[in-house]
This record gives sequence, C-alpha cells and structure tokens, in this order.
Amino acid sequence: MFERLKEIPPKIWLFSLGFLIFLALVVFLLWEPGSPGKDFGFDGDDSPGFTITQNENGEWIINPEIVATSRELYRDGQWLNYDEILQYASNGELDLVSSLWELRRKCPADYTPDQCNEIVKAFILEQYPGAAGERLIGLFRKYLSYEMVLREFEQPKGKTPEEIYEIVKKKRREIFSDQDAKLIFGLEEAEKDFQFGYNQFLSETKNLSGDKRLARYEEYRKGVYGNYYNTINKREPKFTKYETELFFKEPDLNKLSAAEKDPQVRAIREKYFGKDGADRIEKVYKEIEAAKQKENQTDQEEQAWIKAHPTAKADERNKALNDIRVKNLGQEEAEAYGRRKALEEDQRRLQGQ
Repeated sequence: MFERLKEIPPKIWLFSLGFLIFLALVVFLLWEPGSPGKDFGFDGDDSPGFTITQNENGEWIINPEIVATSRELYRDGQWLNYDEILQYASNGELDLVSSLWELRRKCPADYTPDQCNEIVKAFILEQYPGAAGERLIGLFRKYLSYEMVLREFEQPKGKTPEEIYEIVKKKRREIFSDQDAKLIFGLEEAEKDFQFGYNQFLSETKNLSGDKRLARYEEYRKGVYGNYYNTINKREPKFTKYETELFFKEPDLNKLSAAEKDPQVRAIREKYFGKDGADRIEKVYKEIEAAKQKENQTDQEEQAWIKAHPTAKADERNKALNDIRVKNLGQEEAEAYGRRKALEEDQRRLQGQ
C-alpha cells in the first residue's frame, strides 16, 4: 500500500494531511446507497448554508462554501481506489474509525459537529461521484447512527469487560452487517479477543519450554488475528518482539549459570538489534546494575550511620545522610535519590506503615 502513495511516510499515523483525510473517507466505504432526495447527517436541523441535497434529476447540490472548504481541507491528497480501500481496510492497514476522527479534527475549530459532517459529505461526493459517493454517504449515515447508540449506551452492572464488549459487538451488528462491522471494527475486535484470551493461553502453556511456548504464542496470535496477523506483526516494534521472546524463555534461562545464560541472552538481542544494538543494550543494563549497587551501598551506609547515632538531631542527621549520598552517587543523582526516598517515606506514612 505504502509504495503506491507518493510522498507519504510509512507510518499511518504520520501520513500527510491529505492522506489522513482520505483514510477518513475510507470510513465510509462499503455500505448501501443513500436515499435520493433526503438530507444526511446528525438528527436535527442542519445549520444554514450547510445542506447537501439532490435535485429531481438526481444531481447533488452542494453549497459552494462547503466545496471551497473541502478543497482546502483535502488538498494535496493522493487517493486509493475502491478496491485498494477494501483490501487495506480488511487486512488492518487502514483503521477506518481513527481515520474518521483524524478527519474531523481538521475541521475549522468554530464549526459545529453538523457542519463538520457536511464537510465530510462534500469531500465524499467530490472525490467519489456517482454510485461510489452514494455508498459512502450510506456508510457515513450508519456510522453516525452508531455514534448515537454509543452515546446512549450504559454499561450494565455485574458484567465482566468481556461480556460488556460482546454487547457492544452485538449493537454494532444491529446497525451494520457482519461483513461491514468487520471491515470497520475487525482489527479492534481481534485485539480484544487476543487480550481476553491471553491469560488462558499463559495458563495452558505454563509447563512448556520457552521455545515451544514462543511457537505456541505465534500460533495463538495467527489464530486470533487471522488476516490481520501480517499487519500486526509488521507494526510490532522490535523491542516488543525482543521482550516477548525473553519473557517466554526467561524461566529456562534463569535455571542456567551466568556462563551459560549470558551468551543465549546476547544471541536473542543480536537477533533483533544486531551486534551494535546488543552492545548498547548491554551497556544500559550494566549502567542500571551499577546504579542499583551504588544505591544499595548508600542505603547500607545510611542505616549504619542512623544506628550509630540514635540521638542525632534532624539537621545533623540530614547533613550526614546527604554527605553519604553525594559521596556515593554524585550531587545530581544524590538529589534525585533523596526526593525518591522522601516520596517513599510519605507513602509509607499515608499507608500507616
């Protein structure tokens, strides 16, 4: 997809304004035609000057102000065709809902929601004339209806998050067909299914070796995400992949001696970050470990001083502890350490410890 879009960065959330807005277009793409002769948008009257209608010949009549504004909002866009939209929405490369909201955020700040929706309609009709535009308007109407349902929805008490989400999915399908609901919400619903089933997966695989558990994890993800798997896998940061593999293999690694464990951990790091990246990670971990050792040494010396001077006054005590901290940590780190210790002490007092 991205190769087809000129001058568009590879990350969807960094797309140019034009492409972001086009994506929002996508939000409207797969539904039944709008009804000729009717106005579309939120319930209630449209603001003056923001009406889109059809005349008796079936031609769309758009207020010139809307057309001018929409051209300003959507200039420099490079648009996918209908088939591409369906393809990339169905595999998760296009997030239709977030694209719509990104589009709405580009409306002038003083526009009402109804007026902003008219801008969206004008864009759809200009960019996709004829039957395609009508299908998009039909999609937009359904999404507006869904938003109204969500605003009125009250979460039932006594239900688990999974049960509540199932109710939401059912409400979506009272408005959209199952196919259309999957096109708009499919990736989100797959992500929720993954989250809801993850603890069970961990329980079922807890006795497996790290390698087998990692393989089962990928099978689990493929089964849940289906045709979204490649997109999810491509978007996942390297560091997340690294942490996941380390998480599943850590129980086995912890059974090894340092001489056996360190080379294996190093190999995992090089797998994702290369030699230079693995070197940088090791440097960071060494710095963290060194800092911990300094803080442990500082805490031990502080406790020893307090024990040796039980009757010391507050000023004397604070100065002695600060001297220990500066000696071990340096001035800047000593100040940060002192603030953290004071915060921990406040928390203990609040908890009655």
